[in-house]
Amino acid sequence: MDFENVTHVQKAQARVGAVLNGAWRLDALIGLGGMAAVYAATHRSGQRVAIKLLHPERARDKVDRARFLREKAIVNTVNHPGVAAVLADDVTEDGSPFLVMELLEGETLLQRWKAQKGPLPPAEVLALSAQILEVLAAAHENGVVHRDLKPDNIFLTREHGVKILDFGIARLRVPSSQTSLAGLRAMGTPAYMPPEQARARWDLVDARTDIWALGATMFSLLTNRYVQDAPTVNELFFLRMTCPIPSLARIQPSMHPAVVRVVDRALEFSQADRWPDARSMLAAVREAQAAVGLATPSRATVAPPSRSTIVPPSRSTIVPPSRSPMAPLPRSTVAPPPPPRGALAPSSRDVRDVGALEARPPTGRAQTQARSSRTSGLSSPASLATVPRAISTLPRAP
Repeated sequence: MDFENVTHVQKAQARVGAVLNGAWRLDALIGLGGMAAVYAATHRSGQRVAIKLLHPERARDKVDRARFLREKAIVNTVNHPGVAAVLADDVTEDGSPFLVMELLEGETLLQRWKAQKGPLPPAEVLALSAQILEVLAAAHENGVVHRDLKPDNIFLTREHGVKILDFGIARLRVPSSQTSLAGLRAMGTPAYMPPEQARARWDLVDARTDIWALGATMFSLLTNRYVQDAPTVNELFFLRMTCPIPSLARIQPSMHPAVVRVVDRALEFSQADRWPDARSMLAAVREAQAAVGLATPSRATVAPPSRSTIVPPSRSTIVPPSRSPMAPLPRSTVAPPPPPRGALAPSSRDVRDVGALEARPPTGRAQTQARSSRTSGLSSPASLATVPRAISTLPRAP
């Protein structure tokens, strides 16, 4: 963690013990993002909740403030048990808005993946994806596009259910004659950002944008690799805007064709070629479960969290600037070393392989086959550091 992040954490920790508006005591800092800090808190009535508190410097920005407070309205619009509930909103005495949220116990999908130290079993990935798609279907049918779906924002509860977190940059698709300021910049997480989002073409962002992000999540969980990699954010954006993703079969030749079909179609470069909606992809996921001899498992078959935690904070989802890089994940001493970047020499039409710049996957040697018309390869992710930590969507370039 660099000095800036240490200072950021110290400022957030200094608020532990404070009582907001005479009602909410901040008990512990449980996570930190670029926009807000999240605390375990107790109401004077004894109710335990999570408090998501916008950073004071962000609170002075009208755009950031409005986006932060909009999350409550968006979550209520989705109105699905697979979305972490926002119970109330308020403003502190010093003018910082905060959200009172459901307190969750379990772990994020990123933590589950890291604990696996390698690819997750296809049965587990399919079972989790089915639950995620049910939530996405409800969101999309209510006009909400998440725009930042990734393992960090998927929470696995102790009851083996799934909750989608952080609707901070979610979008309500409503007609408007105004041009959003968001159109001037890319927002989201590079590792899971489809071509239209990398181009900041918000007029094209729709349900298929979230489908691509889920496909990228499934790809990573099944291969222990990210879909693309690059030494800089600009290069990664260039690849994402111009180069298709390799077939899952190229990376995992033994993967069942039904699973390959689900992931490959979700990751199609053209939106028109992807699954048209979440319910179509959900039907394909269930067919894949049956095709590989995995009758749709009960929720209890999904591996339970290894420990209890409290819901993590929203991540900083505005791509620039590239401050606050993540600390790298310590390598397991028993795992094989990670594969070299760009292990295959590119042809004249290929761009060298790359993995996401955000969290790097658990250790393990990645395969390096690539489709001739697509690029492949991912490097291993940085961890969700132990609580608390500062988080940025743009990690330090290797």
